[in-house]
Amino acid sequence: MKAFASSHVGLVRRTNEDAYYLPKLEERFAVVADGMGGHLAGEVASRMAVDEFVRELREYRFPDEEIMKHAVEAANAAVYRAAQLDISKKGMGTTLTALWMGKDSVCLAHVGDSRAYLLRNGALMQLSRDHSLVGELMEKGELTFEEAMVHPQRNLITRALGTNPKVVPDVMRLDYQKGDVWLLCSDGMSNHVHNHEMAEILRRGEEWQLKADRLVELALDRGGSDNITVVLVVGEEVGK
Repeated sequence: MKAFASSHVGLVRRTNEDAYYLPKLEERFAVVADGMGGHLAGEVASRMAVDEFVRELREYRFPDEEIMKHAVEAANAAVYRAAQLDISKKGMGTTLTALWMGKDSVCLAHVGDSRAYLLRNGALMQLSRDHSLVGELMEKGELTFEEAMVHPQRNLITRALGTNPKVVPDVMRLDYQKGDVWLLCSDGMSNHVHNHEMAEILRRGEEWQLKADRLVELALDRGGSDNITVVLVVGEEVGK
């Protein structure tokens, strides 16, 4: 497993409230989180959630849905507890989208509107479901991508870590196929870049780090209205 990341504060916000994690030696998981809350609370929430989630997974070697669920719940508890103890952090929260790769399968855990995509045989599929108002409206066919980008409530998340004592993550297991590539990203990227544009960049014969950078650059070219974070995860047999 190899992983590559690119992150940018964007062209509007002053701080980057996104956080991410790339696997260290012998590790096989990656995470993206997008924080929310004033007074730098979003930055605190996303970093805390990622750190707690990773700490939990380090205790185990092989992907498991129940372990992923428990790790998300532990991250939620840590952020919620911190928000209760510090009035300046009250109401802070974060999205979290994570991948844990095994030999023959991959586990995904997801809360919020940061996304997980799979590029398989040249086709890009969105695996995660947006826990947001516009995401739900798009699922029902009541909003187009273009309408969602300018919707006045496009930042309204319906499920997040840290905002309530309990959280219910979406957790799934997928078979791994040779050549699979996973893309995890915050909504600062997916709100500006169409799926077919992501797929086009990922299919290019370039190094993976350059592809991650190009995705961020495209979101910046489209206005960069939010923090932008991209993580690409590829199997060892996938080149570059």
